[in-house]
Amino acid sequence: MSKRNYVRRDYKDTVFHDLFSDKEHALSLYNALNGTDYRNADRLEIVTLSDAIYMHGKNDVSILFQNLLELWEHQSTLNYNMPLRGLIYYAHNIDGILKSRGVNLYGKKLIKIPAPDYYVFYNGREKAPDRQELKLSDAFEIMNEGYEWTAHMLNINAEHNKELLQKCPALNGYITLVQYIREYQAEGLELSAAIDRGIDRCIREGVLKEYLLKKKSEVKLMLLTEFDEELFARTMKEEGREEGRAEGREEGRVEGRSEGRSEGEARMGQLNLRLLTENRLEDLERAIKDKAFRESLYKRYGL
Repeated sequence: MSKRNYVRRDYKDTVFHDLFSDKEHALSLYNALNGTDYRNADRLEIVTLSDAIYMHGKNDVSILFQNLLELWEHQSTLNYNMPLRGLIYYAHNIDGILKSRGVNLYGKKLIKIPAPDYYVFYNGREKAPDRQELKLSDAFEIMNEGYEWTAHMLNINAEHNKELLQKCPALNGYITLVQYIREYQAEGLELSAAIDRGIDRCIREGVLKEYLLKKKSEVKLMLLTEFDEELFARTMKEEGREEGRAEGREEGRVEGRSEGRSEGEARMGQLNLRLLTENRLEDLERAIKDKAFRESLYKRYGL
């Protein structure tokens, strides 16, 4: 991970969140997902929780419309824990809504709540189908009928879900911008330059033109953070796998390889959490790349 591309991870906003926190864009995406043609965006309410309330338990965008609480999450890496995360997001959102209304849950009267609908928009580099229905029950240690939660994971990369992208210009514009940046990176440009080129190209072509002209510097910072996080997640995954393979080889048995990989990922995850908690971001970046330094940290923290 180049230091020139490194961005502070305490910058939390994303382009997806920023775009769809606009009511007009949110209504456009709602219509595209639900096959509707509502026009009055003032009737839609953005109810996304703030970082101050639930820093690690909030999704990207939540909207309240037509008695539905729609939860939208953008992901650049595949994550099959999204159903569980979505259930937590919904619970936190409902908790916030009921508290804002002063609702008493301890009375006899049945309290009516908005129905949930949860979408995960995936635009990572790994292959994925147009749509996957991820079920919470797949994570149950034992089957227990009657309890379910579903995450609709949609692949929004170019060449996937074309009809959805055509119906929602803001989503299509976001994907076009990301695609351009990735193309420029593939040509050898540094991330910062690739983002500049991608933004300028979108403006020339009329893609998200008003939005990008108005918020160009903010969008660049958000994209730097997003691409940095994506690279961080991929690097962590590969480093964890490699460390697990190495530990497995040392144990000298097939079962050890599988177990070693799992233990290696868990060990590295614990170290990363400690470093993040202590805000030691430079050491975290070094630990990803430098095995000897990582081993010294394992010893220091007793991992």
